[in-house]
Amino acid sequence: MTLVITICTNRKRKPVPDSLHVSSLPKAEIADLASDWARCLADSPMRFQASEIYGGRGFQEAVAAAALLDARLMIVSAGLGLIFASERVPAYACTVLVDAEDSIGARALGGFNIRGWWKVLTDVSPFSRSLPEIASEQDGLICAALSDNYIDMIADDLVNLPEEIRGRLRLFTRAPLDRVVAPLRRFVMPYDDRLDGPDSPIRGTRSDFAGRAVRHFAGLVGAEAGSASASDHAEAITAAMAGWRLPPRVDRIRHDDAALLDLMRTHWEAENGSSSRLLRHFRDELGIACEQSRFAGLARIVRSERA
Repeated sequence: MTLVITICTNRKRKPVPDSLHVSSLPKAEIADLASDWARCLADSPMRFQASEIYGGRGFQEAVAAAALLDARLMIVSAGLGLIFASERVPAYACTVLVDAEDSIGARALGGFNIRGWWKVLTDVSPFSRSLPEIASEQDGLICAALSDNYIDMIADDLVNLPEEIRGRLRLFTRAPLDRVVAPLRRFVMPYDDRLDGPDSPIRGTRSDFAGRAVRHFAGLVGAEAGSASASDHAEAITAAMAGWRLPPRVDRIRHDDAALLDLMRTHWEAENGSSSRLLRHFRDELGIACEQSRFAGLARIVRSERA
């Protein structure tokens, strides 16, 4: 049995009760925050199959990859821990994105880092599973489609897998290789910007890059891929992309602050109040240029207007 692991999304397709917005928690030390949050999760009576909660193309591509590989799908959730897509869980609003409305970091006193949050969350969450235990129960590939933040968040779990199990890991990410901890780099599959070029059969946006990469891999290697090594798989991907061209360079449109603020107000809800997601949307889908620190300052204005 193969595992496909993907990340949660801020876009939820089910209603989130007020009590399961992280922004409703009182500020506290990180361990106390995790305990308070776990109690809110356990007390929530409304639950759905996890695969029905998350929206977005990247998540759906991971679902398709799992089907192609005859794999079980798992989700790395900043609010629940590591869960099976088939498990019934509550809808919630919790993110490790710093500028988002329901950022757990904004509720933490005494310092915050995402690895520390993951450790305390997975210790107390009523839903979280142990990756070493799950991985030891199957002998197929572990195909993890993760953003750079999520690779960082669960890096200790991946690095601490026994060597025999870690050898079955395949990582799919747009994160630069130097953002991945050294022991995991040989498992990163060599997808690059050509995945978004004119010859790619699965073009998309940067936000869904990892999901599209694992989906392409699943179609390339098929369900019998478990006997090949990471280097064999990397060679197969390199060969498949050999004739692909890079996407054309995009000259983005520039706006003054007033125009950017109007656009941000228009698209704010669609990106769940996350300025980092909104910036990606502006750059990748709307073709708008804006330097990150300038964008963050304007996002603070919009957030304060809505508070």
